[in-house]
Amino acid sequence: MSPAVNNTRLDGLEKIGFWLTLFWAALYGFRHYRRRTQRKSSLPSLASSTRSTSTDLFRSPTTKITLENFHLRYQSTAWNALHQSSTARLAKRTEWRVVLQSVYDMGSLLGVLGMLGSVVLLFWTTIQLCSSLYSRPSHFEGASRSQVFSKRDTLIEEAIIESAGAGQTSPALQLIIPGLTTPLHHLPLLLVALLTTQVIHECGHAVAAALDSVPLTLAGLGFTVVLPSAFVAFPSDETEALPLRARVRLISAGAFHNLMFWLALGLANWLGTSHFVWATLGYYDVSSYGRVVVGVDQESPLYGHLPPGAVIYRVGDVLLASQDGAQAQWEAIMSTESAQPTSSLGWCADEAWFLEQDTSCCSTSRHSPGTSCFTVPGTSTLERCVDPLRFLQPVNDENARRCEAATECGHAQVCIRPRGDQELVSLTMHMPTWLRASEADTERTIVWQGDKSEILEEVDVGDWQPRYEWLPMGLPFVWDTLYSYLKMLTLSLYFFNLLPLPFLDGGQLFDTLIDKWDARSQQATENLPMRHLEEGEDSRLPTDTQVQRRGRSQRALRRKIVHMVVCALLVLCTVLSLWNTYF
Repeated sequence: MSPAVNNTRLDGLEKIGFWLTLFWAALYGFRHYRRRTQRKSSLPSLASSTRSTSTDLFRSPTTKITLENFHLRYQSTAWNALHQSSTARLAKRTEWRVVLQSVYDMGSLLGVLGMLGSVVLLFWTTIQLCSSLYSRPSHFEGASRSQVFSKRDTLIEEAIIESAGAGQTSPALQLIIPGLTTPLHHLPLLLVALLTTQVIHECGHAVAAALDSVPLTLAGLGFTVVLPSAFVAFPSDETEALPLRARVRLISAGAFHNLMFWLALGLANWLGTSHFVWATLGYYDVSSYGRVVVGVDQESPLYGHLPPGAVIYRVGDVLLASQDGAQAQWEAIMSTESAQPTSSLGWCADEAWFLEQDTSCCSTSRHSPGTSCFTVPGTSTLERCVDPLRFLQPVNDENARRCEAATECGHAQVCIRPRGDQELVSLTMHMPTWLRASEADTERTIVWQGDKSEILEEVDVGDWQPRYEWLPMGLPFVWDTLYSYLKMLTLSLYFFNLLPLPFLDGGQLFDTLIDKWDARSQQATENLPMRHLEEGEDSRLPTDTQVQRRGRSQRALRRKIVHMVVCALLVLCTVLSLWNTYF
Protein backbone atom coordinates (compact mmCIF):
# COMPACT_ATOMS: atom_id res chain seq x y z
CA MET A 1 0.00 0.00 0.00
CA SER A 2 1.33 3.45 -0.85
CA PRO A 3 2.48 5.89 1.86
CA ALA A 4 -0.23 8.35 0.81
CA VAL A 5 -2.96 5.78 1.51
CA ASN A 6 -1.41 4.92 4.87
CA ASN A 7 -1.12 8.59 5.80
CA THR A 8 -4.75 9.18 4.90
CA ARG A 9 -5.81 6.25 7.05
CA LEU A 10 -3.68 7.42 9.96
CA ASP A 11 -5.24 10.87 9.73
CA GLY A 12 -8.70 9.29 9.75
CA LEU A 13 -7.85 7.11 12.74
CA GLU A 14 -6.51 10.13 14.60
CA LYS A 15 -9.76 12.01 14.01
CA ILE A 16 -11.87 9.08 15.16
CA GLY A 17 -9.64 8.62 18.20
CA PHE A 18 -9.94 12.31 19.04
CA TRP A 19 -13.75 12.36 18.86
CA LEU A 20 -14.05 9.09 20.78
CA THR A 21 -11.77 10.43 23.50
CA LEU A 22 -13.81 13.63 23.68
CA PHE A 23 -17.05 11.63 23.83
CA TRP A 24 -15.93 9.38 26.69
CA ALA A 25 -14.29 12.28 28.53
CA ALA A 26 -17.58 14.20 28.40
CA LEU A 27 -19.50 11.19 29.75
CA TYR A 28 -17.09 10.61 32.62
CA GLY A 29 -17.05 14.33 33.35
CA PHE A 30 -20.83 14.32 33.58
CA ARG A 31 -20.76 11.30 35.87
CA HIS A 32 -18.21 12.98 38.14
CA TYR A 33 -20.34 16.14 38.24
CA ARG A 34 -23.44 14.11 39.08
CA ARG A 35 -21.64 12.34 41.94
CA ARG A 36 -20.49 15.64 43.42
CA THR A 37 -23.99 17.08 43.13
CA GLN A 38 -25.47 14.06 44.92
CA ARG A 39 -22.91 14.27 47.75
CA LYS A 40 -23.65 17.93 48.34
CA SER A 41 -27.41 17.39 48.34
CA SER A 42 -27.37 14.56 50.89
CA LEU A 43 -26.33 14.23 54.55
CA PRO A 44 -23.21 12.20 55.38
CA SER A 45 -24.24 8.58 55.80
CA LEU A 46 -23.44 5.10 54.62
CA ALA A 47 -25.95 5.47 51.83
CA SER A 48 -24.42 8.71 50.60
CA SER A 49 -20.92 7.21 50.58
CA THR A 50 -22.23 4.32 48.50
CA ARG A 51 -24.00 6.68 46.16
CA SER A 52 -20.78 8.62 45.59
CA THR A 53 -19.36 5.64 43.68
CA SER A 54 -22.53 5.05 41.69
CA THR A 55 -22.19 4.36 37.99
CA ASP A 56 -25.57 5.92 37.21
CA LEU A 57 -25.85 8.71 34.69
CA PHE A 58 -29.62 8.78 34.77
CA ARG A 59 -32.29 6.95 36.70
CA SER A 60 -36.10 6.98 36.56
CA PRO A 61 -38.81 4.50 37.58
CA THR A 62 -38.53 2.76 34.18
CA THR A 63 -35.15 3.76 32.77
CA LYS A 64 -31.54 3.51 33.93
CA ILE A 65 -28.36 4.67 32.18
CA THR A 66 -25.01 3.61 33.64
CA LEU A 67 -21.37 4.15 32.76
CA GLU A 68 -18.60 1.82 33.86
CA ASN A 69 -15.30 0.68 32.30
CA PHE A 70 -16.02 2.48 29.01
CA HIS A 71 -19.34 0.67 28.76
CA LEU A 72 -22.43 2.85 28.38
CA ARG A 73 -25.58 0.89 29.20
CA TYR A 74 -29.21 1.87 28.73
CA GLN A 75 -31.86 -0.42 30.17
CA SER A 76 -35.58 0.10 30.50
CA THR A 77 -38.71 -1.70 31.64
CA ALA A 78 -40.91 0.50 29.43
CA TRP A 79 -41.15 -2.31 26.88
CA ASN A 80 -42.45 -4.80 29.40
CA ALA A 81 -46.07 -3.67 29.05
CA LEU A 82 -45.97 -4.12 25.26
CA HIS A 83 -44.45 -7.56 25.64
CA GLN A 84 -47.05 -8.51 28.25
CA SER A 85 -49.93 -7.36 26.05
CA SER A 86 -48.52 -9.31 23.10
CA THR A 87 -48.28 -12.41 25.30
CA ALA A 88 -51.92 -11.97 26.35
CA ARG A 89 -53.09 -11.64 22.73
CA LEU A 90 -51.23 -14.78 21.72
CA ALA A 91 -52.72 -16.66 24.66
CA LYS A 92 -56.22 -15.79 23.45
CA ARG A 93 -55.56 -16.65 19.81
CA THR A 94 -54.34 -20.21 20.16
CA GLU A 95 -54.33 -20.90 16.40
CA TRP A 96 -51.87 -18.08 15.77
CA ARG A 97 -49.78 -19.23 18.68
CA VAL A 98 -49.60 -22.80 17.37
CA VAL A 99 -48.61 -21.60 13.88
CA LEU A 100 -45.92 -19.30 15.23
CA GLN A 101 -44.57 -21.99 17.53
CA SER A 102 -44.27 -24.31 14.53
CA VAL A 103 -42.41 -21.61 12.60
CA TYR A 104 -39.99 -21.02 15.46
CA ASP A 105 -39.59 -24.78 15.90
CA MET A 106 -38.24 -24.74 12.37
CA GLY A 107 -35.92 -22.00 13.60
CA SER A 108 -34.76 -24.37 16.35
CA LEU A 109 -33.80 -26.95 13.75
CA LEU A 110 -31.99 -24.30 11.72
CA GLY A 111 -30.26 -23.20 14.92
CA VAL A 112 -28.89 -26.69 15.56
CA LEU A 113 -27.75 -26.97 11.93
CA GLY A 114 -26.28 -23.48 12.14
CA MET A 115 -24.33 -24.40 15.28
CA LEU A 116 -22.80 -27.39 13.51
CA GLY A 117 -22.21 -25.33 10.38
CA SER A 118 -20.51 -22.52 12.28
CA VAL A 119 -18.03 -24.95 13.85
CA VAL A 120 -17.30 -26.58 10.47
CA LEU A 121 -16.92 -23.15 8.85
CA LEU A 122 -14.56 -22.00 11.60
CA PHE A 123 -12.49 -25.17 11.37
CA TRP A 124 -12.26 -25.00 7.58
CA THR A 125 -11.27 -21.33 7.65
CA THR A 126 -8.54 -22.04 10.19
CA ILE A 127 -7.13 -24.78 7.91
CA GLN A 128 -7.18 -22.42 4.92
CA LEU A 129 -5.44 -19.66 6.85
CA CYS A 130 -2.80 -22.04 8.15
CA SER A 131 -2.10 -23.38 4.66
CA SER A 132 -1.87 -19.84 3.29
CA LEU A 133 1.12 -19.16 5.55
CA TYR A 134 3.12 -21.78 3.63
CA SER A 135 1.83 -20.98 0.15
CA ARG A 136 2.33 -17.21 0.22
CA PRO A 137 5.64 -15.76 -1.09
CA SER A 138 8.37 -14.52 1.17
CA HIS A 139 8.72 -10.91 2.24
CA PHE A 140 11.27 -10.09 -0.46
CA GLU A 141 9.28 -11.84 -3.17
CA GLY A 142 6.15 -10.06 -2.08
CA ALA A 143 7.89 -6.70 -2.28
CA SER A 144 8.08 -6.93 -6.05
CA ARG A 145 4.61 -8.38 -6.41
CA SER A 146 1.76 -6.03 -7.27
CA GLN A 147 -0.47 -5.38 -4.29
CA VAL A 148 -4.17 -5.96 -4.53
CA PHE A 149 -6.56 -3.58 -2.82
CA SER A 150 -10.23 -4.53 -2.78
CA LYS A 151 -12.61 -1.86 -1.68
CA ARG A 152 -15.54 -2.75 0.50
CA ASP A 153 -17.92 -2.35 -2.44
CA THR A 154 -16.62 -5.73 -3.67
CA LEU A 155 -16.11 -7.52 -0.38
CA ILE A 156 -19.44 -6.72 1.20
CA GLU A 157 -21.39 -8.19 -1.68
CA GLU A 158 -19.83 -11.56 -0.91
CA ALA A 159 -21.03 -11.58 2.74
CA ILE A 160 -19.16 -14.23 4.70
CA ILE A 161 -18.35 -16.77 2.01
CA GLU A 162 -16.17 -15.69 -0.90
CA SER A 163 -16.36 -17.49 -4.16
CA ALA A 164 -13.05 -19.01 -5.15
CA GLY A 165 -11.28 -17.37 -8.04
CA ALA A 166 -9.96 -19.37 -10.93
CA GLY A 167 -7.95 -22.06 -9.24
CA GLN A 168 -7.53 -20.01 -6.04
CA THR A 169 -9.03 -20.56 -2.63
CA SER A 170 -9.72 -17.75 -0.19
CA PRO A 171 -10.66 -17.93 3.50
CA ALA A 172 -14.35 -18.52 4.09
CA LEU A 173 -14.40 -15.87 6.84
CA GLN A 174 -13.23 -12.29 6.36
CA LEU A 175 -12.43 -9.88 9.19
CA ILE A 176 -14.10 -6.49 9.12
CA ILE A 177 -11.39 -3.93 9.93
CA PRO A 178 -12.41 -0.29 9.35
CA GLY A 179 -9.65 1.48 7.48
CA LEU A 180 -8.20 -1.72 6.02
CA THR A 181 -10.84 -4.15 4.76
CA THR A 182 -13.51 -1.45 4.90
CA PRO A 183 -13.15 2.28 4.16
CA LEU A 184 -12.72 4.19 7.39
CA HIS A 185 -15.49 6.66 6.58
CA HIS A 186 -17.92 3.73 6.36
CA LEU A 187 -17.59 3.23 10.12
CA PRO A 188 -20.88 5.03 11.01
CA LEU A 189 -22.81 2.91 8.49
CA LEU A 190 -21.10 -0.22 9.77
CA LEU A 191 -22.10 0.57 13.37
CA VAL A 192 -25.69 1.35 12.37
CA ALA A 193 -25.91 -1.96 10.51
CA LEU A 194 -24.38 -3.81 13.46
CA LEU A 195 -26.87 -2.30 15.92
CA THR A 196 -29.81 -2.97 13.59
CA THR A 197 -28.94 -6.65 13.19
CA GLN A 198 -28.55 -7.01 16.96
CA VAL A 199 -31.93 -5.39 17.63
CA ILE A 200 -33.51 -7.81 15.13
CA HIS A 201 -31.71 -10.65 16.93
CA GLU A 202 -33.04 -9.64 20.36
CA CYS A 203 -36.56 -9.20 18.96
CA GLY A 204 -36.44 -12.88 18.05
CA HIS A 205 -35.83 -13.82 21.69
CA ALA A 206 -38.66 -11.52 22.80
CA VAL A 207 -41.16 -13.04 20.35
CA ALA A 208 -40.22 -16.60 21.31
CA ALA A 209 -40.60 -15.71 25.00
CA ALA A 210 -44.09 -14.31 24.35
CA LEU A 211 -45.09 -17.58 22.66
CA ASP A 212 -44.38 -19.46 25.90
CA SER A 213 -45.65 -16.74 28.28
CA VAL A 214 -42.19 -15.91 29.63
CA PRO A 215 -42.26 -12.27 30.87
CA LEU A 216 -39.75 -9.68 29.78
CA THR A 217 -37.86 -8.13 32.70
CA LEU A 218 -35.93 -5.45 30.80
CA ALA A 219 -34.48 -4.49 27.43
CA GLY A 220 -31.74 -2.09 26.47
CA LEU A 221 -28.76 -1.00 24.45
CA GLY A 222 -25.05 -0.89 25.14
CA PHE A 223 -22.04 0.94 23.78
CA THR A 224 -18.56 -0.39 24.58
CA VAL A 225 -15.69 1.88 23.44
CA VAL A 226 -16.95 2.00 19.84
CA LEU A 227 -19.16 -1.09 19.44
CA PRO A 228 -22.95 -0.96 19.96
CA SER A 229 -25.00 -3.85 21.35
CA ALA A 230 -28.57 -4.75 22.30
CA PHE A 231 -30.00 -7.13 24.90
CA VAL A 232 -33.18 -8.46 26.52
CA ALA A 233 -33.53 -10.26 29.84
CA PHE A 234 -36.00 -12.82 31.20
CA PRO A 235 -36.45 -14.43 34.64
CA SER A 236 -33.88 -17.22 34.89
CA ASP A 237 -36.12 -19.50 36.96
CA GLU A 238 -38.88 -19.39 34.33
CA THR A 239 -36.56 -19.97 31.39
CA GLU A 240 -34.88 -22.92 33.11
CA ALA A 241 -38.32 -24.39 33.91
CA LEU A 242 -39.32 -24.43 30.25
CA PRO A 243 -39.57 -27.81 28.52
CA LEU A 244 -36.81 -28.71 26.07
CA ARG A 245 -38.73 -27.73 22.95
CA ALA A 246 -39.67 -24.30 24.28
CA ARG A 247 -36.22 -23.60 25.69
CA VAL A 248 -34.44 -24.49 22.46
CA ARG A 249 -36.97 -22.34 20.62
CA LEU A 250 -36.19 -19.39 22.90
CA ILE A 251 -32.42 -19.78 22.51
CA SER A 252 -32.48 -20.20 18.72
CA ALA A 253 -35.01 -17.45 17.98
CA GLY A 254 -32.43 -14.66 17.78
CA ALA A 255 -30.28 -16.39 15.18
CA PHE A 256 -33.45 -17.44 13.35
CA HIS A 257 -34.48 -13.79 13.03
CA ASN A 258 -31.06 -12.92 11.62
CA LEU A 259 -31.36 -15.65 9.01
CA MET A 260 -34.88 -14.57 8.04
CA PHE A 261 -33.74 -10.95 7.77
CA TRP A 262 -30.91 -12.03 5.46
CA LEU A 263 -33.38 -13.94 3.27
CA ALA A 264 -35.72 -10.92 3.21
CA LEU A 265 -32.89 -8.64 2.08
CA GLY A 266 -31.94 -11.13 -0.62
CA LEU A 267 -35.55 -11.36 -1.81
CA ALA A 268 -35.85 -7.57 -1.99
CA ASN A 269 -32.68 -7.44 -4.08
CA TRP A 270 -33.91 -10.24 -6.36
CA LEU A 271 -37.20 -8.41 -6.92
CA GLY A 272 -35.35 -5.23 -7.88
CA THR A 273 -36.96 -3.13 -5.18
CA SER A 274 -34.03 -0.75 -4.95
CA HIS A 275 -34.00 -0.16 -8.71
CA PHE A 276 -37.71 0.64 -8.72
CA VAL A 277 -37.46 3.02 -5.75
CA TRP A 278 -34.51 5.05 -7.03
CA ALA A 279 -35.90 5.28 -10.55
CA THR A 280 -39.18 6.55 -9.12
CA LEU A 281 -37.39 9.15 -6.99
CA GLY A 282 -35.63 10.61 -10.02
CA TYR A 283 -32.29 8.81 -10.29
CA TYR A 284 -30.76 7.33 -13.41
CA ASP A 285 -28.92 3.99 -13.42
CA VAL A 286 -25.49 4.25 -15.10
CA SER A 287 -24.14 0.91 -13.88
CA SER A 288 -24.08 -0.48 -17.43
CA TYR A 289 -21.48 1.96 -18.71
CA GLY A 290 -19.93 4.03 -15.90
CA ARG A 291 -19.49 4.97 -12.24
CA VAL A 292 -20.96 8.10 -10.68
CA VAL A 293 -18.61 10.13 -8.47
CA VAL A 294 -20.44 10.39 -5.14
CA GLY A 295 -17.75 11.97 -2.99
CA VAL A 296 -14.02 12.55 -2.69
CA ASP A 297 -11.93 12.65 0.48
CA GLN A 298 -11.11 16.26 1.29
CA GLU A 299 -7.48 15.32 1.97
CA SER A 300 -7.12 13.70 -1.45
CA PRO A 301 -5.29 15.42 -4.34
CA LEU A 302 -8.33 14.49 -6.42
CA TYR A 303 -10.59 16.71 -4.32
CA GLY A 304 -11.88 19.50 -6.54
CA HIS A 305 -10.92 17.68 -9.74
CA LEU A 306 -13.53 14.91 -9.59
CA PRO A 307 -16.83 16.75 -9.16
CA PRO A 308 -19.63 14.73 -7.52
CA GLY A 309 -22.21 13.85 -10.14
CA ALA A 310 -19.74 13.26 -12.97
CA VAL A 311 -19.84 9.82 -14.60
CA ILE A 312 -16.48 8.12 -15.15
CA TYR A 313 -16.94 5.96 -18.23
CA ARG A 314 -13.37 5.36 -19.39
CA VAL A 315 -10.06 4.64 -17.66
CA GLY A 316 -7.16 5.17 -20.03
CA ASP A 317 -8.26 3.48 -23.25
CA VAL A 318 -10.54 0.99 -21.48
CA LEU A 319 -14.29 1.58 -21.45
CA LEU A 320 -16.06 0.60 -18.25
CA ALA A 321 -18.98 -0.80 -20.22
CA SER A 322 -18.62 -4.58 -20.17
CA GLN A 323 -20.65 -7.76 -19.88
CA ASP A 324 -19.97 -7.92 -16.13
CA GLY A 325 -21.01 -4.30 -15.59
CA ALA A 326 -19.11 -1.10 -14.98
CA GLN A 327 -18.50 -1.83 -11.30
CA ALA A 328 -16.67 -5.09 -12.02
CA GLN A 329 -14.61 -3.42 -14.75
CA TRP A 330 -13.78 -0.48 -12.46
CA GLU A 331 -12.64 -2.78 -9.66
CA ALA A 332 -10.61 -4.94 -12.05
CA ILE A 333 -8.73 -1.94 -13.40
CA MET A 334 -8.18 -0.08 -10.13
CA SER A 335 -7.41 -2.92 -7.75
CA THR A 336 -4.39 -4.33 -9.62
CA GLU A 337 -1.18 -2.94 -10.99
CA SER A 338 -0.39 -3.78 -14.59
CA ALA A 339 -2.84 -6.71 -14.57
CA GLN A 340 -4.99 -4.91 -17.10
CA PRO A 341 -3.32 -2.16 -19.15
CA THR A 342 -5.26 1.09 -19.29
CA SER A 343 -3.51 2.35 -22.43
CA SER A 344 -2.87 0.00 -25.31
CA LEU A 345 -1.87 2.78 -27.75
CA GLY A 346 0.85 5.41 -27.78
CA TRP A 347 1.07 8.95 -29.17
CA CYS A 348 2.83 10.39 -32.14
CA ALA A 349 5.50 12.94 -31.15
CA ASP A 350 8.12 14.92 -33.03
CA GLU A 351 11.37 12.97 -32.77
CA ALA A 352 13.61 16.02 -32.43
CA TRP A 353 11.44 17.47 -29.67
CA PHE A 354 11.36 14.13 -27.83
CA LEU A 355 15.17 13.74 -27.91
CA GLU A 356 15.61 17.22 -26.41
CA GLN A 357 13.73 16.27 -23.23
CA ASP A 358 15.40 15.45 -19.90
CA THR A 359 16.16 11.87 -18.79
CA SER A 360 16.48 12.35 -15.02
CA CYS A 361 13.07 10.90 -14.10
CA CYS A 362 13.80 7.71 -16.07
CA SER A 363 16.87 6.84 -14.01
CA THR A 364 15.08 6.74 -10.65
CA SER A 365 12.10 4.84 -9.33
CA ARG A 366 10.74 7.97 -7.68
CA HIS A 367 8.00 10.02 -9.27
CA SER A 368 8.99 13.43 -10.59
CA PRO A 369 6.19 15.95 -10.17
CA GLY A 370 4.78 16.99 -13.53
CA THR A 371 6.70 14.50 -15.65
CA SER A 372 6.68 10.80 -16.43
CA CYS A 373 9.12 8.56 -18.23
CA PHE A 374 8.04 7.89 -21.82
CA THR A 375 9.73 5.39 -24.10
CA VAL A 376 9.67 4.34 -27.72
CA PRO A 377 8.23 0.80 -28.07
CA GLY A 378 10.82 -1.73 -29.16
CA THR A 379 13.77 0.15 -27.65
CA SER A 380 15.13 0.06 -24.12
CA THR A 381 17.42 3.11 -24.20
CA LEU A 382 15.30 5.77 -25.90
CA GLU A 383 13.58 7.21 -22.83
CA ARG A 384 12.71 10.80 -21.96
CA CYS A 385 10.82 12.72 -19.28
CA VAL A 386 7.61 14.17 -20.72
CA ASP A 387 4.70 16.06 -19.26
CA PRO A 388 1.87 13.47 -19.54
CA LEU A 389 -0.77 16.19 -19.80
CA ARG A 390 0.62 17.10 -23.23
CA PHE A 391 -0.84 13.83 -24.56
CA LEU A 392 -3.45 12.73 -22.02
CA GLN A 393 -5.06 16.17 -22.02
CA PRO A 394 -4.11 17.45 -25.48
CA VAL A 395 -4.84 21.06 -26.37
CA ASN A 396 -4.54 20.49 -30.12
CA ASP A 397 -5.22 17.53 -32.39
CA GLU A 398 -1.53 17.14 -33.26
CA ASN A 399 -0.71 15.79 -29.80
CA ALA A 400 -3.81 13.59 -29.75
CA ARG A 401 -2.84 11.31 -32.63
CA ARG A 402 -2.64 7.71 -31.41
CA CYS A 403 -0.38 4.98 -32.71
CA GLU A 404 0.92 1.47 -32.18
CA ALA A 405 4.17 1.94 -34.09
CA ALA A 406 6.17 4.76 -35.70
CA THR A 407 4.94 3.67 -39.15
CA GLU A 408 1.53 5.09 -38.23
CA CYS A 409 3.02 8.54 -37.51
CA GLY A 410 4.26 11.25 -39.83
CA HIS A 411 7.71 12.07 -41.12
CA ALA A 412 10.36 12.59 -38.41
CA GLN A 413 7.98 11.36 -35.72
CA VAL A 414 8.15 8.52 -33.22
CA CYS A 415 5.46 6.61 -31.35
CA ILE A 416 5.91 7.02 -27.59
CA ARG A 417 4.07 5.71 -24.56
CA PRO A 418 4.58 5.69 -20.77
CA ARG A 419 7.15 3.18 -19.55
CA GLY A 420 5.59 0.07 -17.99
CA ASP A 421 6.53 0.96 -14.41
CA GLN A 422 4.99 4.44 -14.59
CA GLU A 423 1.84 4.66 -12.44
CA LEU A 424 -0.14 6.82 -14.80
CA VAL A 425 -3.85 6.67 -15.54
CA SER A 426 -6.39 9.00 -17.10
CA LEU A 427 -10.05 9.22 -16.10
CA THR A 428 -12.56 10.43 -18.68
CA MET A 429 -15.85 11.74 -17.32
CA HIS A 430 -19.21 12.72 -18.75
CA MET A 431 -20.48 15.93 -17.12
CA PRO A 432 -24.17 16.44 -16.27
CA THR A 433 -25.76 19.67 -17.38
CA TRP A 434 -25.52 21.39 -14.00
CA LEU A 435 -21.73 20.85 -13.83
CA ARG A 436 -20.90 22.15 -17.29
CA ALA A 437 -19.01 25.43 -17.49
CA SER A 438 -20.17 25.82 -21.11
CA GLU A 439 -22.18 23.96 -23.69
CA ALA A 440 -18.99 22.34 -25.00
CA ASP A 441 -17.99 21.14 -21.54
CA THR A 442 -19.58 17.70 -21.89
CA GLU A 443 -16.46 15.70 -21.11
CA ARG A 444 -13.41 16.16 -18.92
CA THR A 445 -10.24 14.13 -18.51
CA ILE A 446 -7.96 14.16 -15.50
CA VAL A 447 -4.59 12.44 -15.18
CA TRP A 448 -3.59 10.60 -12.01
CA GLN A 449 0.05 9.83 -11.31
CA GLY A 450 0.46 7.38 -8.43
CA ASP A 451 -0.95 4.22 -6.93
CA LYS A 452 -4.37 3.44 -8.40
CA SER A 453 -5.48 1.96 -5.09
CA GLU A 454 -5.57 5.50 -3.70
CA ILE A 455 -8.44 6.26 -6.07
CA LEU A 456 -10.39 3.31 -4.66
CA GLU A 457 -9.63 4.46 -1.13
CA GLU A 458 -10.35 8.15 -1.53
CA VAL A 459 -13.17 8.26 -4.10
CA ASP A 460 -16.69 6.93 -3.55
CA VAL A 461 -18.49 5.88 -6.71
CA GLY A 462 -22.00 4.53 -7.22
CA ASP A 463 -24.56 3.40 -9.77
CA TRP A 464 -27.18 6.15 -9.54
CA GLN A 465 -26.93 9.64 -10.98
CA PRO A 466 -29.57 12.21 -9.99
CA ARG A 467 -31.55 13.68 -12.84
CA TYR A 468 -31.77 17.02 -11.06
CA GLU A 469 -29.17 19.02 -9.17
CA TRP A 470 -31.29 19.37 -6.01
CA LEU A 471 -31.55 15.60 -5.43
CA PRO A 472 -29.15 14.28 -2.73
CA MET A 473 -26.12 12.94 -4.53
CA GLY A 474 -25.04 10.36 -1.95
CA LEU A 475 -28.44 9.02 -0.88
CA PRO A 476 -28.47 5.91 -3.13
CA PHE A 477 -24.80 5.24 -2.35
CA VAL A 478 -25.40 5.46 1.41
CA TRP A 479 -28.40 3.16 1.22
CA ASP A 480 -26.67 0.62 -1.04
CA THR A 481 -23.67 0.56 1.30
CA LEU A 482 -25.88 0.21 4.37
CA TYR A 483 -27.87 -2.54 2.65
CA SER A 484 -24.69 -4.46 1.87
CA TYR A 485 -23.47 -4.17 5.46
CA LEU A 486 -26.87 -5.29 6.78
CA LYS A 487 -26.84 -8.32 4.52
CA MET A 488 -23.30 -9.24 5.49
CA LEU A 489 -23.59 -8.63 9.25
CA THR A 490 -26.94 -10.35 9.79
CA LEU A 491 -25.58 -13.57 8.25
CA SER A 492 -22.33 -13.16 10.18
CA LEU A 493 -24.28 -12.73 13.41
CA TYR A 494 -26.29 -15.86 12.64
CA PHE A 495 -23.17 -18.03 12.42
CA PHE A 496 -21.16 -16.27 15.13
CA ASN A 497 -23.92 -16.36 17.74
CA LEU A 498 -24.39 -20.09 17.21
CA LEU A 499 -20.78 -20.97 18.04
CA PRO A 500 -20.84 -23.24 21.15
CA LEU A 501 -19.21 -20.72 23.49
CA PRO A 502 -20.49 -19.91 27.01
CA PHE A 503 -21.23 -16.24 26.29
CA LEU A 504 -23.16 -16.91 23.05
CA ASP A 505 -26.52 -18.45 22.18
CA GLY A 506 -24.71 -21.44 20.70
CA GLY A 507 -23.19 -22.22 24.11
CA GLN A 508 -26.61 -22.25 25.77
CA LEU A 509 -28.04 -24.34 22.94
CA PHE A 510 -25.18 -26.84 23.21
CA ASP A 511 -25.50 -27.09 27.01
CA THR A 512 -29.27 -27.58 26.80
CA LEU A 513 -28.97 -30.39 24.26
CA ILE A 514 -26.15 -32.07 26.20
CA ASP A 515 -28.17 -31.92 29.45
CA LYS A 516 -31.15 -33.52 27.73
CA TRP A 517 -28.98 -36.24 26.18
CA ASP A 518 -27.32 -37.02 29.51
CA ALA A 519 -30.68 -37.07 31.28
CA ARG A 520 -31.94 -39.72 28.87
CA SER A 521 -28.73 -41.74 29.21
CA GLN A 522 -28.93 -41.60 32.98
CA GLN A 523 -32.58 -42.66 32.93
CA ALA A 524 -31.67 -45.66 30.79
CA THR A 525 -28.94 -46.80 33.21
CA GLU A 526 -31.21 -46.55 36.25
CA ASN A 527 -32.99 -49.78 35.22
CA LEU A 528 -30.63 -52.38 36.80
CA PRO A 529 -30.37 -55.85 35.24
CA MET A 530 -32.12 -58.59 37.30
CA ARG A 531 -28.97 -60.73 37.38
CA HIS A 532 -27.23 -58.19 39.65
CA LEU A 533 -30.06 -58.43 42.20
CA GLU A 534 -30.25 -62.22 41.99
CA GLU A 535 -26.48 -62.60 42.46
CA GLY A 536 -26.48 -60.22 45.43
CA GLU A 537 -24.19 -57.66 43.78
CA ASP A 538 -26.34 -54.66 44.62
CA SER A 539 -23.96 -53.62 47.40
CA ARG A 540 -21.17 -53.10 44.89
CA LEU A 541 -23.30 -50.87 42.65
CA PRO A 542 -22.71 -47.10 42.87
CA THR A 543 -25.27 -45.10 44.82
CA ASP A 544 -27.61 -42.59 43.10
CA THR A 545 -25.61 -39.69 44.51
CA GLN A 546 -22.38 -41.08 43.10
CA VAL A 547 -23.97 -41.62 39.69
CA GLN A 548 -25.36 -38.08 39.62
CA ARG A 549 -22.08 -36.60 40.76
CA ARG A 550 -20.15 -38.58 38.16
CA GLY A 551 -22.63 -37.55 35.47
CA ARG A 552 -22.33 -33.88 36.36
CA SER A 553 -18.55 -34.01 36.29
CA GLN A 554 -18.55 -35.76 32.92
CA ARG A 555 -20.97 -33.21 31.48
CA ALA A 556 -18.87 -30.35 32.80
CA LEU A 557 -15.73 -31.90 31.31
CA ARG A 558 -17.33 -32.37 27.90
CA ARG A 559 -18.61 -28.80 27.88
CA LYS A 560 -15.24 -27.45 28.90
CA ILE A 561 -13.44 -29.40 26.18
CA VAL A 562 -15.85 -28.24 23.46
CA HIS A 563 -15.76 -24.63 24.67
CA MET A 564 -11.96 -24.61 24.82
CA VAL A 565 -11.53 -26.15 21.37
CA VAL A 566 -13.97 -23.71 19.72
CA CYS A 567 -12.45 -20.76 21.58
CA ALA A 568 -8.94 -21.82 20.51
CA LEU A 569 -10.07 -22.10 16.88
CA LEU A 570 -11.72 -18.67 17.05
CA VAL A 571 -8.61 -17.03 18.53
CA LEU A 572 -6.32 -18.79 16.05
CA CYS A 573 -8.54 -17.83 13.12
CA THR A 574 -8.59 -14.19 14.25
CA VAL A 575 -4.82 -14.01 14.72
CA LEU A 576 -4.14 -15.63 11.34
CA SER A 577 -6.62 -13.33 9.62
CA LEU A 578 -4.93 -10.29 11.14
CA TRP A 579 -1.54 -11.63 10.09
CA ASN A 580 -2.67 -12.23 6.50
CA THR A 581 -4.29 -8.80 6.40
CA TYR A 582 -1.41 -6.75 7.74
CA PHE A 583 1.61 -8.71 6.49
